[in-house]
This record gives sequence, C-alpha cells and structure tokens, in this order.
Amino acid sequence: MKSKEDCPLCQALINESNKFLYEDDEIVILQTKTMKGHHKRVMLVSKGHSRFMFDENWYVHKFFRAWCQVYFDEEPTFVICESAFSTVKNHWHVIACDWYGTEKEIEQLHYTPHTTYETNIEWSPK
Repeated sequence: MKSKEDCPLCQALINESNKFLYEDDEIVILQTKTMKGHHKRVMLVSKGHSRFMFDENWYVHKFFRAWCQVYFDEEPTFVICESAFSTVKNHWHVIACDWYGTEKEIEQLHYTPHTTYETNIEWSPK
C-alpha cells in the first residue's frame, strides 16, 4: 500500500487546491490530471487516504450525480465510473466524464463498471 507521501491523490489534495471545483470536510472534486480526450473529466476524491469510502458512500454518489448534472449541463449525458482499472488503488475516488474520449478511453469505459446519466433530469441530492 502506498503511503500518503507516495499517493498521487494525496499529493493533489495538498498541491492542487487551486484546482478544486468543490470541497467539504470529507471530499474534493477536481479536474483530472489527464483528460484522455474528454471535454470534461473530473474526479471525486476522499480526503482520507483509504481505499474504502466512509459509511455515507450512497450519499456521496447521490451528491456527485447531482453536482455532475450541473457541471455537464452542456452534454446530453455523462458517465460516473468506479475505480476498477484505476492506477491509484489505495485512495478512494470515482471519475465522471463525457463520452468524447479517445478511442482507447471509450473502449475502456465500456469495460469499466459505470452508470450513464442524462443531464436534463432535475432532482435533488437531499
């Protein structure tokens, strides 16, 4: 297991706070380091260095979905992906992106556990 000092996500939380799109006591949302051909690609990262999410995992996903529906408002759909093929395995995070990735990226999206959401549906995370 990588230590906090060796973890790229922990380092992003320390060094890239100017890129945060959202922050609270438990999570941060920021643009991913690599876009992989997408117009928009963001990640929700736990502030704690753990491979497991806290007990409110369902609420965090619900919140992220609602947040993404606003962020991806210019796209008809967006995708929230689990970390199945992540290069950072020891720090919990999920990725959201549009469907404009490179050919290799879109192919990998089809193999990654994900959910596609429409952006024109109004709902509240509460």
